[in-house]
Amino acid sequence: MFLAGAIFFVFFAINPAEQKLTAATQTTDNNFSLTWSSDSYVPPGYAGLALPTMGSQIKIFALPTKRLNIDPEKLTYRWILDGEIIDGAGGQGKSVFSFRVKKWPGDYHVVESQVLDGNNMIWRGLTEIKISKAEAIFQLPSSDYSITGSFSAKTGQTLKILAVPFFFNVKDLGSLNFQWELDGQELINSDTKDFNIFSLTIPSAQLKKTLIKNLKLFISDKTNIDQQASSKITLEIK
Repeated sequence: MFLAGAIFFVFFAINPAEQKLTAATQTTDNNFSLTWSSDSYVPPGYAGLALPTMGSQIKIFALPTKRLNIDPEKLTYRWILDGEIIDGAGGQGKSVFSFRVKKWPGDYHVVESQVLDGNNMIWRGLTEIKISKAEAIFQLPSSDYSITGSFSAKTGQTLKILAVPFFFNVKDLGSLNFQWELDGQELINSDTKDFNIFSLTIPSAQLKKTLIKNLKLFISDKTNIDQQASSKITLEIK
């Protein structure tokens, strides 16, 4: 699910779930607003913004915010990406602009939109879109909350941990590799269908003290080595 991110008329930061995005728009008036969306992968049910990463496709829309005296389809739209006018992107009625991200995480693409009525520019908007990076979190299959820091487990328990990737440039999980490590040793996933779910059976035993184990996950795009994410937690076995 991809959700559009509305760009308003003040500087602000979006930071739900540590989303690394800053966006701003400068305009001559409030007749239009800029709204954008990215095709980055997000899990089903995710209600946040799909952040753009290297290779993501971003669509930007110049949308009227109120009724105009002229049909928006009869206006001329000009699109400028990182200071360069994009030939062929603009024209009458072309209120949507699409491009592929070519910058690394932490950098920005700057998009300017100009709306003209004949030779008169009636609106101008400028937005900076910060490029993020792919991410991964741990979850229990029956929970909507992420596991962070440490997690307690008991001896004799079969533990299943779900790896949830975000913002990769893939359509489904089958395009990703999942590599699990426990205390530095690579583990073989016993689940042959869902490689993003790791199963671990903890032997029954009477422990004199809590065992501490480090579980790490590395996710990578099968076709793009530049797209990767990692995460780790501490397992406390009691």
